[in-house]
Amino acid sequence: MNHPFKNRSLLDKVPKDKVKDVDELFEWMKQQPRFPAYTKDHAYLFLHACLWVVEDAKRALQKYCQIRASSNELFDNRDPQDKGIQSVFDITHMASIPIKTREGYKVLYYRLSDTDPAKVHFGNAVKAFCMFNDVQISEDGVVEGYMVVFDMKGLKLGHLTKIQLGPLRSFMQYIQEAHPVRLKKIYVIHAASFINQIMGIIKPLIKSELLSLLHFTPKGPADIFPLSLLPEDYGGPLNTLDKYHRDQRRLIESEYREWLVDTAHLKEKPKEKKSTSSSDNNNKVNNMRQPPVKAFRALEID
Repeated sequence: MNHPFKNRSLLDKVPKDKVKDVDELFEWMKQQPRFPAYTKDHAYLFLHACLWVVEDAKRALQKYCQIRASSNELFDNRDPQDKGIQSVFDITHMASIPIKTREGYKVLYYRLSDTDPAKVHFGNAVKAFCMFNDVQISEDGVVEGYMVVFDMKGLKLGHLTKIQLGPLRSFMQYIQEAHPVRLKKIYVIHAASFINQIMGIIKPLIKSELLSLLHFTPKGPADIFPLSLLPEDYGGPLNTLDKYHRDQRRLIESEYREWLVDTAHLKEKPKEKKSTSSSDNNNKVNNMRQPPVKAFRALEID
């Protein structure tokens, strides 16, 4: 199956002055012994997300590969028909609206449709969120950027008790260092009175680049976007979030079911075990004399 774009390639969209960079990155990808069979479309997607800086794209790909291997709770067994994932779809609205901003950015809305904390499984919620976003990238292709809206209406203190630090930590690392999109703004609307408690949990995991994109407001999206970008729920002319969510859920469950299950292979391969010999020991000594590899930096967030 094709990844990251289902049943298509977008290489004909690569700007002419960037073709050489895409080729260079793809050749490097093929030489990485623990990488899966990433495509040249991956090279294009990551280069675009990293503002065409080849070295940053390499670091982001490495993190993408590593995090997907180490965070099994988020990136394995990604069947949208799984009961745990279905329960998330039942109590949330995850929706992309069809209209872009004047800058060409896509707008994504996320909120609870059922506010009972007892129905929330945090790990499944994060997993479903990542699945939705993978499908969104496939559907959208390479876009100028994303503006994200989290609606806190109906969120209760009881929801905070559902947070699991393992999945949260993995997700925050992935979204900041490996998610191949240009993130422009994150709006938290109808911000609850206990927002400080929430930030106390997640702020240690947020880098300054992402923190600068966060905007909180006790009001709704009408104070952020023009009327043309508002669903009916918020007084706009677009369809309801429930309608968009149901349509996109149907797409995920039918057309993308096998594709999502197949994404489980897009991860770092295990290290090969080598038998120890005298020549191996000599190589280890020689390798110890080599300069250390420069640490990976985070994915660029524009």
